[in-house]
Amino acid sequence: MFDIGFTELMLIGIVALVVIGPERLPAVAKTAGQWIAKLQRFVRGVKTDLASELDAGDLKKLLGDQRVQIDELRKMVTTAKNDFETSTNEAVQGAKSALNDMETKVSESDATTTPADKATVAASTVAAATAASSEGAQASDTSDDDTTSQTQFETLDGKTVSVDDSADPSDIGRTGS
Repeated sequence: MFDIGFTELMLIGIVALVVIGPERLPAVAKTAGQWIAKLQRFVRGVKTDLASELDAGDLKKLLGDQRVQIDELRKMVTTAKNDFETSTNEAVQGAKSALNDMETKVSESDATTTPADKATVAASTVAAATAASSEGAQASDTSDDDTTSQTQFETLDGKTVSVDDSADPSDIGRTGS
């Protein structure tokens, strides 16, 4: 550290022996050794404190970064939750409006139509419900033969509504399960 060689140390020892004297030299050497040990402990303590402060600073920075990331994740989760609730509410409102439309069409058809016309209105109401909601009814076309075709609709309660597309107006539709 100070770049002192063996010859310099020997010279310092000889000068100390002449100046201090042989009686007091051991006590002075002991005191000098104690001061050097205290100085070394002090330097070691300062190094340790600096290292721990640097580590604590790094840990505090790391904790701060983690808190920022946690806050970002919370915001993302909240946004996703709100989006999900919004889309669910919109789907529920759409289903409710489709149901209300079907109920009004059925009540209107009950008041103004004949039984033969009621089947046609019910079939068209079911068709409108399948177009409005993907979870609603499923429609499929089947043919009995070349002259008569039949359209079947499955309602939400599991019943099947059939409508003949024949030219005979007396047999417009029938229901079955």
